[in-house]
Amino acid sequence: MFSLTQLQQWLQRVYEIEVEHDVMDFLITDRKLLIALQGEELRPDCPEKLLLHESPDELEMSLYLAPEVLQALASCGSADAKHRTEAFCQAVEGVSHFLYLAWRAGFERELTQLELELQAEIDKFIGLVALNQDHSSSSSADLCSWLFDHVSFESNLDDEDRHRYEVANFYAGHYCRQLSHRYLQSQDGAGLTRELRRFYRQGQHGKLDMIQSG
Repeated sequence: MFSLTQLQQWLQRVYEIEVEHDVMDFLITDRKLLIALQGEELRPDCPEKLLLHESPDELEMSLYLAPEVLQALASCGSADAKHRTEAFCQAVEGVSHFLYLAWRAGFERELTQLELELQAEIDKFIGLVALNQDHSSSSSADLCSWLFDHVSFESNLDDEDRHRYEVANFYAGHYCRQLSHRYLQSQDGAGLTRELRRFYRQGQHGKLDMIQSG
């Protein structure tokens, strides 16, 4: 289906950005290594997680994806469509986190966890739009409903993490419905690309302002 490098290259083309690092060089799939790096109490069963270690002079990253995510992502028929779609979203989320953080770090720009999660939710939406060539209003509505309405959160999240995910989901859902109404239904691909690139370059306040003013 797709490789992580292909997903990274696609996102870089969408946003017209350059990152010299390949996500595959930062990938880990060993759960024991994940636990050793982060500790078992920090959501060890999460299928996707970006691990960070920051020092005054260096930012270290590792992207964990569960082996079953990569297996489903590479599958052409052995996994059912729903399972492949979920794996695709998990992979896009991981690559989105890695790419956004690496790109912002290249400019020494800070970012918030909410901003990171918000961008990943939007990247999942445009990734699924790219896979699905049916851009009708009903198709876009179904996609937004699946991504943003029929969503559940892990039961072991603490209040702060859960709130952040809920806020990111709310604003991303609102924004993706705006994108659908403005650009997808009229098949304005050029307008959509311009909007996405402008949004990507905003900080958290700029992103939320764009959503709320839309």
